[in-house]
Amino acid sequence: MTRNKTTRILIADDHTMFANGLKMILNEHPQLQVDLHAPNGIDAMALLRQHGDVDVVLMDINMPVLNGYETTLLLSKEFPSLKIIALSMLSDKSSVLKMLEAGAVGYIFKNAGEQELIEAIDTVMEDGYYVTEEMNDVLQKFEKLQKDIAKGYAKQSPNILSQREVEILKLIIDGLTNNDIADKLFLSNRTVDTHRKNILAKLELKNTAALVKYAVENKAFLGLG
Repeated sequence: MTRNKTTRILIADDHTMFANGLKMILNEHPQLQVDLHAPNGIDAMALLRQHGDVDVVLMDINMPVLNGYETTLLLSKEFPSLKIIALSMLSDKSSVLKMLEAGAVGYIFKNAGEQELIEAIDTVMEDGYYVTEEMNDVLQKFEKLQKDIAKGYAKQSPNILSQREVEILKLIIDGLTNNDIADKLFLSNRTVDTHRKNILAKLELKNTAALVKYAVENKAFLGLG
């Protein structure tokens, strides 16, 4: 590490033993300060509002109350300079893309070595992206999409869809009607119809046929993979 400033880190993970072990390892590095831990996204947001000098969040994905994906979406909007690194056992490409789209700048597996984690922190603190090596093709795809968006060739991926909307969208793709979806999810027809309209509005699409076509072509980015 060559930075002069101490990097303050918050760990968001519901496994306390894992978080404590990680804290001990990282605190052995003099330029890292790991003194904040949250077991879920809600607590992580509260701590960040209380401690405004946090530089990096190591974010688990599968957490109770508010998961890592939803938390990253909210934090990246409220704290745009915050560096979020997903630290997860999920090794599928759709999860990596989903977290990058939500605003994370890094993604490494929980079984990564200490040196890789330090390298990830260094990289994101230098305003770069870091993903574990076997996911480099995912990062390249993400970066290409961002360039296409900047040039106007593509639309921003819809990370604004809620978990419920993603759930309903999956059922729409499977050909279920509003009545079918309502029965399956124990919702009213009106609620399902409202979700359907919100999905269309968020994706800037006009009808269900266009929605299905778009969803099939963008499964990974929509979190449908």
